[in-house]
Amino acid sequence: MKSAAVTRRGDQASRPGPRAAGSRGAGSRGTAFRAAAAALGLAAVAAAGVTAFLVTRPGPHPAGAPAPAQTYGSLPGWLPQPSVPVGRVVTASPAHPRLAIEGDTVHVLLPGAQVMATAVGPQVPEEGRFPVPETTRCTFTITFARATGPLTLRAADFATVDERGHLHRLRLHVRGGGPLPARVPAGRTVSVVMTGRLPTGNGQLIWAPDGRNTVSWDFSVEID
Repeated sequence: MKSAAVTRRGDQASRPGPRAAGSRGAGSRGTAFRAAAAALGLAAVAAAGVTAFLVTRPGPHPAGAPAPAQTYGSLPGWLPQPSVPVGRVVTASPAHPRLAIEGDTVHVLLPGAQVMATAVGPQVPEEGRFPVPETTRCTFTITFARATGPLTLRAADFATVDERGHLHRLRLHVRGGGPLPARVPAGRTVSVVMTGRLPTGNGQLIWAPDGRNTVSWDFSVEID
């Protein structure tokens, strides 16, 4: 009898009872609850993202209404206001020589005439060479226009100075061919082409009528 009772109690202990079944049900419900909570969290994040997109996206432009102007903000008030006018033509004379930039037009005052002088260049025959050569052939053009009197041109009055201060003489001819005229009549436009082999780097193209430095133009010889 004792052994049978023990056996029945052992069978009851080994058989799953209502309590064991209840514990597994609670675990399953906990897992399902956590999955549902995660799904709700993802849905909330997605909804927030859609809302932010709809809020920040510009709305439809009403038909017939002017498009909003695309402008930049104004400059800060603490910045200094420019006082030098732009687009002006610099005036140079032997008494007041001026330095310009290649491409600029300079109003040159000479004892017997006034003339507008524009220098461009240098043009180089090759670019993108490596290693960069120390010197290259350069071509400049100075155009003289609107002269009020006869203009005297001499090859010795033109030269370049490199960034180390070395003077370089140039070969001159008139655009289209022909030697440099010694005298240009008033009102005639003439373009003088100058060529020379110059070192790579910065320099100045100088015009010194009658040997007096009057106007020069900054330039840069670039090969790379």
